[in-house]
Amino acid sequence: MNLGQLIDFCGNLLDYDPTNETYKAQLVSILNDSQTRVLTDRPWDFAMKERVLKVWTDTTFTFTYTNGSNQVAGTAIPVSTSQVLPGSAFTEAALSGVDSTGAAFQYRLTWVKNGTTAFLDRPFEGVTGAYTTTLRRRDVFLPSDSMQTQNVSDPHVGIPARCMFLSQWELEDANLDPDLLGTVEAYLPTDGKVIRGPNTVRGVTKVAGLAQGVRTINVYMVNVSGPNATNYPVYRRDVSDGWESAFSKVSTYNLTDTETLTFKPEPLNPQTGLYRRYYFTCPEAGIVAPVRIRHTEPIEVTGVATGTDTVPPDNPALGGMVLLPRLELSHLSTQPFHVSAVRYKWNQSAAYQSIHLYPHVSGDQDLNVRMLVNPSRLQEDQDAPLVPTAYAQLIAYAALESLALKVDNPALSAVYARKKDTLFKGMEQAYLKAVPRRIIKGSPTAGYRYIRNPFGKMTFTP
Repeated sequence: MNLGQLIDFCGNLLDYDPTNETYKAQLVSILNDSQTRVLTDRPWDFAMKERVLKVWTDTTFTFTYTNGSNQVAGTAIPVSTSQVLPGSAFTEAALSGVDSTGAAFQYRLTWVKNGTTAFLDRPFEGVTGAYTTTLRRRDVFLPSDSMQTQNVSDPHVGIPARCMFLSQWELEDANLDPDLLGTVEAYLPTDGKVIRGPNTVRGVTKVAGLAQGVRTINVYMVNVSGPNATNYPVYRRDVSDGWESAFSKVSTYNLTDTETLTFKPEPLNPQTGLYRRYYFTCPEAGIVAPVRIRHTEPIEVTGVATGTDTVPPDNPALGGMVLLPRLELSHLSTQPFHVSAVRYKWNQSAAYQSIHLYPHVSGDQDLNVRMLVNPSRLQEDQDAPLVPTAYAQLIAYAALESLALKVDNPALSAVYARKKDTLFKGMEQAYLKAVPRRIIKGSPTAGYRYIRNPFGKMTFTP
């Protein structure tokens, strides 16, 4: 069942299905809340995803520091494949070294502009000079849809070795060296990162256009930092990733047939390392889910490559990078948005989880991470919830339970609660499986040794 069918299902059961956009928006919100509650309540097998994370070891560079400046210079600083978008794999890395007076220093790398220029989290306080610097990226950031890490394993040691979960208290109690390098044996969750979003949409200007149709464009703005190391290998100029903030307040532009929009955000302090992106919806074209704005004009017009969607902090191109998307109604209504457009990741909440590894890897390598994922938000009628087809009605019953309480009908709410619980129990039996016990053969006298399963069988509790 997709979102449209879930809405129809709820309308049929309630015998109430008004053609009212406000009511539909409220019902969609309740359905999304129900999906989140159901899918985050248990570690469902179908909500498990395995991702390959690229992890970098410690790296040594020679950087030239200037007293009182955030900017450092170097050679061959590791940047993304695109060399531009959005930053470097070493964003958020810790820099440490010793200046000419013997004073040790440590800073955080906020932005790698290119292969020779990077920026620190605060002005350099030591003596100006070129110093050997160690870059340590201890935070391994997980994909934006990650909710909880279930397992970390190293695929390069024959049979992938499962890493042990380690709490911060255990790390401190055992006095383990956080800078130790070697083969990964354990992981522990860390603080992660939250990207602060802009308050309002900035840099949008109405300009003259021809035969573009009368339309309404709702524009949102986000700040971007990054990159997300998971997606680093697939970076390219037209589809960039990174850590996105939550939306700004929406700005609505009612455009006449002869008006269009240009996008040129003001430069930021490079120290922030924040890129800018825009998203939009257009009711007249049926674009309900926010879609990323991309530059579509020929490169000769503005010097910006077609497909570019992310503006850097210092916004250097021709006095400011200008995105000129095609926003005429005839064009928007004929585009395959659900296939080709980049939609906003509603499930990310602008908070990015990270883990530490112990020991940290002694060389650049991949690690397998199995995790529970947050469900993607249902926005378009064609969007389907992250549940098996046989149990899709569970989302509807959970929504109807809440909806009945909203209209002060506890008896009807209890009816739908029982229907929900019946389906929930069936889904538990089908998609909650205990991890098998591992059996290790010992000596002939010792027989077999059983390793206790740390994850007990999940049982239904009404």
